[in-house]
Amino acid sequence: MSEFQMTHVALVGARMDSFAPLGFRNRSDLTMSRALPPAGPQPCQQQDRPALQAQLALELPIWVHNCICDRQFPARERLSMHLRKFEGELRDNRNNEVIATVLNCGFRNRQMNPLELPDSMPLRQRCNMLMHLGPWQEAYRELERQFTAILASEVNQLDLWLASSRTEIDRDVAI
Repeated sequence: MSEFQMTHVALVGARMDSFAPLGFRNRSDLTMSRALPPAGPQPCQQQDRPALQAQLALELPIWVHNCICDRQFPARERLSMHLRKFEGELRDNRNNEVIATVLNCGFRNRQMNPLELPDSMPLRQRCNMLMHLGPWQEAYRELERQFTAILASEVNQLDLWLASSRTEIDRDVAI
């Protein structure tokens, strides 16, 4: 996981609300665990592609965590290429106001989605975040687009993985 540590902090730690319904409160709870999203009304392969991709995009933090932590995750090699690119963007832009805030919040397991700023955020901070949103938004949207497209193309394998996976990851399967 150390290869994608910044990605895990940014997309898992800063999005822990995505994991709360699954019983995880912080990144430590996710150690050696798969995060299995709640089963939908139908298997992934029976959903039409736009609906499936929209669902996968909503659950992106969950899929990113599983891809990073589980060597048996479907299409992991293809997905890892895009995780590396996102990790590089985070490293290259870590002094950007938005990326620094997301990493800081993620490290502390505090919710921070720069694409959905909280109403309680002070106006000055909100404006500052909006002024520096570009690098985050571009990197996130590209990762989201690539991840959802690859997962949607591997829908049969994804359904098999979901059906056969347990929450705990065996030590020989973990990174």
